[in-house]
Amino acid sequence: MRAILKQGTSVQVEHVPVPEPAAGEVLIRVAVAGVCRSDVNAALGLVPCADPLVLGHEFSGVIAGLAPDVRGFAVEDRVTVMPLIPCMNCERCAEGDTESCPYHECLGFQRPGAFAEFVTVPARVVHRMPGTLTFREGAYAEPVCSSLGVLKADIKPPDRGLVHGADRTARLAERVLRSYGFTSLDVRGTGTGEDRAGRIPPDTYDFVVASEPRAEVLDEMIRVVRPGGRVIVRGRPLEPVPLDLATALRKEVTLESVSYGTFAASLAFLCQERGHVSDLLGSVRPLEDFEDVFSAESESQRLKSFFCPDFAGIGTDEIEAWARLMGPGA
Repeated sequence: MRAILKQGTSVQVEHVPVPEPAAGEVLIRVAVAGVCRSDVNAALGLVPCADPLVLGHEFSGVIAGLAPDVRGFAVEDRVTVMPLIPCMNCERCAEGDTESCPYHECLGFQRPGAFAEFVTVPARVVHRMPGTLTFREGAYAEPVCSSLGVLKADIKPPDRGLVHGADRTARLAERVLRSYGFTSLDVRGTGTGEDRAGRIPPDTYDFVVASEPRAEVLDEMIRVVRPGGRVIVRGRPLEPVPLDLATALRKEVTLESVSYGTFAASLAFLCQERGHVSDLLGSVRPLEDFEDVFSAESESQRLKSFFCPDFAGIGTDEIEAWARLMGPGA
């Protein structure tokens, strides 16, 4: 099969063996795979990962094979996957909160990923895709699941909140919060008109969400949150980030970190709000376009790009039309 393979400092589309599902696993024919900034960081060697490695962790597809011990799925089922593979040994896993397992492995980082024609995954992280969703929307379930993590923080309507960021991640977090009743909400980030208009007054918000946890961002979030408010961190920095603890202590700010909501909730959100996220979804490209796609992702995270492994070599317009139309029975 064809796959985007990272090997040392090289990233190429290579022919590699089709994987065989081990006990408890299913083989999935990848329909659409989303491109994330973390995939690009892995390709650049900026995050620890296996080597050699097939990249990619956000995807949907069709079951093409099952290990003999797998129950509850069948060949041709339309599915999407939570790419974090829980350890099944920690306290969180024992409580059933496997999406928040702190000791997980991740597809496309520790295990072969989804920028390929086929991928094997444990059946316990596979979810049937609702019939109303296209494969492209199904591949967006993981980013939605990540954004839903903000709801684990100790916030509630009618708290006044700020989402910091100008990219699709911030816009998705805003839409998640609004869908759960947070109506008093602002979004600001580098390059927005609000930033150019002037600084936010101090002590303005009950909570702030920082999707880009850089030092200057966190210092600004601590400044604009009210005394006793909450700074919610949901991004994953590549390096340790210094923090203005003196100001945080003086204001008695609570710093909360969140990871994921539940994957079932992300699919429910997509079914209910699909029209409100369609403008965040970008083009669908063949694997062979990876250099252009990775370069665009490094420069801007305005729209989510996708790969379609089955359609290498055909026109981009055809791929996009196919992805928009794919639905039940595709």
